[in-house]
Amino acid sequence: MTGTILPIAAASPPTSPVPLPQVQAVDSHQDVRPAGPSSFGARLRDDPRVPAFLVSAILHTLILLALALISLHSRSGSQESMLARQGEATAEVTLQAIEPRDESAVTGASLLEQPVPVQIAVAEPANVRSPLRAAPERVELEPLDVKPVVPGSISVVRLPGRGGLERRTPEGRKEFGKRYGATEESERAVDDALAYLAAHQRDNGSWSFDLSLDPCNGRCRNSKKSGSDSPTPSTGATGLALMAFLGAGHTHHQKGPYQETVRRGLYYLRSVAIETGSGYDWQQGSMYGHGIALMALAEALTMSSVDDRYDSDLMAQVQLGSSFTCVAQHDGGSWGYVPGSPGDTTLTAWQVMSLIAAKKSGVPPHTDTLPLAKEFLWTTSTDRDFSFGYKGPPGEPTTTAIGLTLMLYLGESPHKTPFYVALTKLAHDGPTLNNIYHDYYGTLALHHSRHWGWDEWNAKLRDHLVATQEKSGHEKGSWHFEEKWGNIGGRLYTTAMCAMTLEVYYRFMPLYESIDDFPL
Repeated sequence: MTGTILPIAAASPPTSPVPLPQVQAVDSHQDVRPAGPSSFGARLRDDPRVPAFLVSAILHTLILLALALISLHSRSGSQESMLARQGEATAEVTLQAIEPRDESAVTGASLLEQPVPVQIAVAEPANVRSPLRAAPERVELEPLDVKPVVPGSISVVRLPGRGGLERRTPEGRKEFGKRYGATEESERAVDDALAYLAAHQRDNGSWSFDLSLDPCNGRCRNSKKSGSDSPTPSTGATGLALMAFLGAGHTHHQKGPYQETVRRGLYYLRSVAIETGSGYDWQQGSMYGHGIALMALAEALTMSSVDDRYDSDLMAQVQLGSSFTCVAQHDGGSWGYVPGSPGDTTLTAWQVMSLIAAKKSGVPPHTDTLPLAKEFLWTTSTDRDFSFGYKGPPGEPTTTAIGLTLMLYLGESPHKTPFYVALTKLAHDGPTLNNIYHDYYGTLALHHSRHWGWDEWNAKLRDHLVATQEKSGHEKGSWHFEEKWGNIGGRLYTTAMCAMTLEVYYRFMPLYESIDDFPL
């Protein structure tokens, strides 16, 4: 079989190639143009022995060589202009020739000085120091001359397994009461206070600051202040009483003299919870009531949990109550009497303590809630000197004791010099002996930090409370002191706060502990 070879390009002249860019050399010494009809290209094209596609390839190669020669020639001049064309002619672009430089003068040092146009996607962390910078000279702080340091001792952060509540047992009361400063008399005072509180529980499981109601019916003196514009919700009274029982190890799930008392109190709080779009609300007119109730429920949840098993009903209440607290926070970080309103240090304290209790029970707060609360506390302190005010500077004794306790829970180290100085001043000034609000938080601050002034503070306050407790009659086991906070909450408030103060040795394990021998 034979085929016919069609002359693709020989029958007619080749079509013109795509127009090439015109190049105009400024200093050209000769006119470089494609060859004419008598050129080698024309002769080659007319030769019938050469295929048309080969002719085209040879011609294009010659043209490319010509362009290369033009480019090489133009580099010898001091300046050149290029006219590029793509469809329509564009503006002329003038390129400046690069001045020759002596590469031998380039050294390692000069390279460092040259700008390097490199963009880094991720910024260098602030805490990474360049190796080219000299390390700053270390400055040693002089220790305060307040008490000699015990050789071989070290203060560490305690990471308790059950939120610091694991010693609330009969064995824990005995061991840690002895270790941190309880006495037989102070333990007896705790038991008498619990008996008083149990006798004043109402039929529905609640407690009330108003002692004119059942079951007391006015037999106690020093009920809550009448005519006061400060709300005294029963949820707050119930939460305080429950925390006094829980602090001594009495729960609703373990047999004991107050098992039913605690169970009824927890049931009351569950029954009066108001379900809202933000969670459970225990305010009853004040965020004081909500915060104190939530703290009691969270402690009960932690104490009733065993391994991964927990009271699901309590867990749900703590979750919903914690959610309400977070949503109720003011944008400035504080809590007021009503949700969303600006507040003060005292109201904020109960919300922070309740959220921390919930966190220890396995219910973390919203991410920004505690950091915002900490920033609010700083706004009440002058230059962050750890002296805290009510809504702002200057600092006051009671709000400073509150602020020091909260800062320990919010991650501030008591070994920072300003913090240490503030704790030392608190210990030096001593307990007020009549303002239990101040003395309760001062006790927590010194106990958690294991400050060297603890022993003197504890002995003075402990023995005072033992001596001033009612010893007989209907009021046996109770306390009342004539001062601002004691008059608002009355005898029931003061009794619960005093009982928790005397339980501190085992109620909370210290956040910081002194260890004499560091285990290797």
